[in-house]
Parts: sequence; structure tokens; C-alpha cells
Amino acid sequence: MTDVDDTTATELNDSRETYAGQAIAFFLGEQRYAFPIARVQEIQQIVAFSEVPSGGGGLAGMVNLRGTVIPAVDLRRVIGMPPLDYTVETPMIICRIAADHLVAVVVDEVQDVIDVPAANVQAAPSVHALASSMLGVARMPEGLVCVLDVDAVLAPVIGGRW
Repeated sequence: MTDVDDTTATELNDSRETYAGQAIAFFLGEQRYAFPIARVQEIQQIVAFSEVPSGGGGLAGMVNLRGTVIPAVDLRRVIGMPPLDYTVETPMIICRIAADHLVAVVVDEVQDVIDVPAANVQAAPSVHALASSMLGVARMPEGLVCVLDVDAVLAPVIGGRW
């Protein structure tokens, strides 16, 4: 076989930085994703949202987090998955984004803190729909984990609002 496989892998990497370190792993459907732990403030069970006029996109509403009103974003809607009904078991990952603002990210299930070894991470293939929002794809014993860039994945919803 020729060097075609190596060339293809190089083209897919697009010389993007990848992430290694601790991350909060969570599920959307059957796929496991993660946010770098440095961007996560806490994990909460879902609370009532205040509706946002013309919120659109993935904006689920606003949440009162101990006296601070923050946006709540349904990550399923952001990445194009059909929304699920929220229950008292639905978790929110409270993340710090752009210049230290907070946002509640609604996910299906939070797994745990995981260690993402640098040797197990590669850049997301450019053909992946979320490639521009990923810090890499980690090959873990339990399967692939897509490590998301919090700012990039939430930009379509939050954008330059701060």
C-alpha cells in the first residue's frame, strides 16, 4: 500500500490543536462527548427555565443560578439532534465561556471525569459535522469520545451576545 493513508490522515488533521487532560464526559444519545474540565464550573439537575422571546436555535431559556441569571442551551438542538423531554433527572453542565460568562448546557446524561491521554487523541476528521467545534477525538477503552470546544460549539447560539 502507498502513503495514501498517511496523506489522508494528514489532510483530515488540518493541523488543529487537540486536547489532552481531564474532561467531563457526557452523552447525547449513544454518542459520548466531553468538555475540558477547566471550562466546567459544576453540574446541576435541571431547573425551571424562563422563556426567552425569539430564543431560537438551541436556547432553551434562562436559569437562575444562585442569584445569577444565565442562558440554558439544549446541546441536542445545537448539534441537530431531535430534542428530548426534560425530566428532574436531566443534567445541566454549567460552563464558563467567552470572557468568563456562565451558560447551562443541557445534556442527556453526565458520565464522569475522565483522563484523556494525549496519545489517544487525534484531530477530528474534517468531514465530521462538528469538526470545527471539536478539540479532538479520543480513542478510549469504552469507545470514541468527541472532546468539544465549549466556545465553538455554543457560538451559533450565544455568539457575540457578550
